Amino acid sequence: LCVYAVRLLVRDSDCVGEGLCPNELGDIANIVTESVIFHVLESKRSLSQDDEILVQQSCGLIAQLCKQCYAIGVDAAILTRAVVTPLVTLQEKREMEPNHGIIISSCIRSSQSLLQSHPGEGRAELEKALVQLVLALLTDEPEEEIKAACLSLLQACCQETTMSHEEWGQIANYSATHALWDAWAVVCMSLPSGYGIKFSIDAIKMQLQDLQSGPRHAAALVALRSALNSAIAEDSSLLSYVLQSVGFEILQLLRAHGVRVLSGPGFDENRVTVCAESVKVNLMALQYLISASKEEDKSVSFISALFEILVESISFNGLPNHPSGKKGADETIGRMCAQVFVHVVRTAPMLFKSTMVAISSESRAVLESAVRADMSGYAAPKRETKKKISLKGFVR
Repeated sequence: LCVYAVRLLVRDSDCVGEGLCPNELGDIANIVTESVIFHVLESKRSLSQDDEILVQQSCGLIAQLCKQCYAIGVDAAILTRAVVTPLVTLQEKREMEPNHGIIISSCIRSSQSLLQSHPGEGRAELEKALVQLVLALLTDEPEEEIKAACLSLLQACCQETTMSHEEWGQIANYSATHALWDAWAVVCMSLPSGYGIKFSIDAIKMQLQDLQSGPRHAAALVALRSALNSAIAEDSSLLSYVLQSVGFEILQLLRAHGVRVLSGPGFDENRVTVCAESVKVNLMALQYLISASKEEDKSVSFISALFEILVESISFNGLPNHPSGKKGADETIGRMCAQVFVHVVRTAPMLFKSTMVAISSESRAVLESAVRADMSGYAAPKRETKKKISLKGFVR
């Protein structure tokens, strides 16, 4: 009740200076941090209902003080210590108890309030410290509420930042290296078009080359495709750079997952996602080649390599109503590959015709069959029916 009463006074900022002075509020923030928040962090026992209410009210008080610290005159240094120290303590302990979640997420949100209202002096140091803290917390794969708070704080750091593009490029590279793709996306969105992708392309390549982790492939491809989608609106030539840097790795993954060279736990459940994202990136690259390249030979070489892999995937996975019968086959992947052929037929018929000449006759037969199947809606093949012999003629 005491903490709640102070919260009510803080909410009505006119009462500050009459009932409580800013120095006293700073002292209260210190007491709450030491007596409640640190006490809970150091304790491994589960909280009672009354304890949970006290923690919620204490975190709420600190959060309100952070939002209004400059309006009511509370020393920002005291509040910074109150919200950052618990995070650092947990980071050093590397232990997360179930009852720590509310404290961590509240401290992160309060840090964001302090940063956004922070005057120019000292903001750069606070920003850098918070970014490092966010990346460390995200590396530990926190629960969803903490993750959302971390990403919101990272986005706040990106806005009106004191850091250079190069510093943020290094953060993008770190995020990609450690597969922190949500953080990577936030940073890339805040940088000039394509800057984050180019700065972290080696880390992306490393993630795509790791053939030991199916989930890693899926997450990296989803992040790359999403970032490309946003960036190419301003700079379509970025696709050429990405294709030259990681085009081979993307095609390699399309084949490896498409024909199930990579299989087992972590791979089978990500096959469709990896194939879909690989196809999307390749179609974006194809569209760029068609519009930008004046050399048909280059486009034909690229499409031929893509078509050969898609044909192999269809042969392995089959198509709807045309199963291959092979172990692990997935007709969804086969259909996806057939739709690529149809897309190229309709958008670049002359290029398609040139590519058909370049691929092998066996591949051409599979490709033509797949195009017919997709255009017919994958109708079930007609079965030959034997004529029934009527016995009526034998009855007098």
